Amino acid sequence: MAIPPPSPSAAGLPTLCVVEGDEKERQALLGLFGKLAVQVESFSCGESLLEALGGHAIHALVTELELPGMSGLELLQELGARGHRVPAILLTEGSDVATAVGAMRAGAVDFMEKPVIDRVLLRRVEDALAAAGVG
Repeated sequence: MAIPPPSPSAAGLPTLCVVEGDEKERQALLGLFGKLAVQVESFSCGESLLEALGGHAIHALVTELELPGMSGLELLQELGARGHRVPAILLTEGSDVATAVGAMRAGAVDFMEKPVIDRVLLRRVEDALAAAGVG
């Protein structure tokens, strides 16, 4: 299933993709990002996003580091290998410096420990969209 074209009301809005394996957390993120002027697409795993990608543009990505299947870091690396340089924010419940550095090298613009503060995450997503030239 490809990422659907924007609905008429979302036409011209940047696309923010959310990849979170936990349904409750994914829904909470969707509610939070509903405050932004973006089209939000959500996925439960990285493979689903890659299958849906097709030729559609992603302007920013928020992904959990620990996902079912490929990790958020592997997702970033695969997007890069496919020519999609996407400003990404990785969320994690705990990690180390080496993983954070690897994420930044793979294209992450931020690496945040959970639980996140909503207003901080919103600001960082706005910054990621600005880095993509659409915010």
